Amino acid sequence: MNQKTNEGIARKKKTQTGSSDTTENDFLDAAERQFAENGYAGAKIRAIAEEAEANLGALHYYWGSKESLFRAACSRRMQPVIAERMRRYDEFAGRAPTVEEILRAYFEPAFLSNREDPPKRAHFCRIYARILTDPSPEVKTIMAEIFSECTARFVTLLRGTCKHLDDNAFYWRLHCVFGVFQHAATYTDNIGILAGGKFDMTDLDAGIDRIIHFVAAGLKAPAI
Repeated sequence: MNQKTNEGIARKKKTQTGSSDTTENDFLDAAERQFAENGYAGAKIRAIAEEAEANLGALHYYWGSKESLFRAACSRRMQPVIAERMRRYDEFAGRAPTVEEILRAYFEPAFLSNREDPPKRAHFCRIYARILTDPSPEVKTIMAEIFSECTARFVTLLRGTCKHLDDNAFYWRLHCVFGVFQHAATYTDNIGILAGGKFDMTDLDAGIDRIIHFVAAGLKAPAI
């Protein structure tokens, strides 16, 4: 019996006890891959259980539904990003941050995630792209819940630096900010394709500097 088979049997035994953190992580890892590849609607509970090499009953034991599993998988993946954003926001206490500082606090934790490990970063980008663009109502609701406090603080901070804009102008520009960030953070490889290899798209520090410069200029532009 080979090592992979032994590991699979061990995981199944742990699953049957309903008490293994390792098995929970196996489920979450499998769920991430299934959701990233197939979207929320296309991801099947049975396929997730099979990929985790555990029985279907254990998945229901831990989460009870696909929606709960998706929420757990997204929370696990996004909480480090959210925590870092919130930490950076807290550092603004007692002073008025610049537009660039606020944008950097919001953009960098996701854009630079796993920068030291390109395969892990690519995996993160696939997941991030999927959860930000998946049309399923369940996904939109869960994402709103997970990011609500973090996003609210970002909007409040940014609004304070854009007093030259009325609400109509500010929120349209904010809509564009999220669009730029979503595309830049999740489809970085597209830049290299468009540019035909004319520059180093792996230089993420230069990339984030250019994105922030561009977005800040749009926010600071006079009202029209």
